[in-house]
Amino acid sequence: MKAKTLQLGDTIGIIAPSRPMRPYEKEIYQGIENLKKMGFKIKLGKNLDQQFYYSAGTPEQKANDLNEMFADAEVQAIICATGGSSANQILELIDYDLVKNNPKIFLGYSDITTLLLALNAKTGLVTFHGPDAYEFSHITKEAQDFFLSLTAGKAGTYSYPKKMRVLKAGKAEGALLGGNLSILNALIEGEYAPDFDGAILFWEETNLSPAMLDCKLHELKIAGVLARISGMVIGHLSECVDKKYPEDNRPIDEIVLAVTKQYDFPIIQVDYFGHDITNFYTIPIGTKARIDTEKMEFKLLDAPVE
Repeated sequence: MKAKTLQLGDTIGIIAPSRPMRPYEKEIYQGIENLKKMGFKIKLGKNLDQQFYYSAGTPEQKANDLNEMFADAEVQAIICATGGSSANQILELIDYDLVKNNPKIFLGYSDITTLLLALNAKTGLVTFHGPDAYEFSHITKEAQDFFLSLTAGKAGTYSYPKKMRVLKAGKAEGALLGGNLSILNALIEGEYAPDFDGAILFWEETNLSPAMLDCKLHELKIAGVLARISGMVIGHLSECVDKKYPEDNRPIDEIVLAVTKQYDFPIIQVDYFGHDITNFYTIPIGTKARIDTEKMEFKLLDAPVE
């Protein structure tokens, strides 16, 4: 299920379904201003400024904002303010039938991975892993233009930069599934679990030691996920070093290849999605894509909007 295209002049709803905006209010509101300068109207969630300890309000307040934005006929897209650690509080409070009946572009990353994957799993909606309102305060024009072209459904805009490192050569086609590795792993079982059969798994991470990355990748292996996917795309790994035990800093490429040695799917690493980067390209979850390491190609095979 695809959302309608996003055009300049359309209205974007802003919600905070995870951490409070504080202490990032300045950057988030700057991102909102930048979206206005790009040509969009903005509608703020009623509970956007709420704070309940580490959460942007109660689960009910956060879920109400999400549900109301999907129900609002004036809103064509929904962008999350920032990430955090509490988005999973609202999974049981989302009106998934409402989402099915009102498909819209839904954008965010980091902890928002929970919602991106759950909405896709429960409704079939193509969701968008990409810059949140905070990121729109500082992402490059190149990343902005890619977001605009991708969500407007412009033909010829579905190829990602050829800047990649090949960890394992090959070709693969499949639906894109992924996001933040730690958050993704929390959903590999249960009613919100993605369908990994034949998927191209993409992931990024921040502030995890190599030992913990090894652990998280082995969780995917033990759960049978790695045996089901057709390819892997690794994004930016921000501060993924062990400062306390520097002798434990095993090369991450070595870890990935060791965990995946029994599988023959291609693996590439790119640096244009994830934490702490400015050139952040949007990736649509549920859209079919192709990896071809001989051509140094990572591209979408279908429009993510209609």
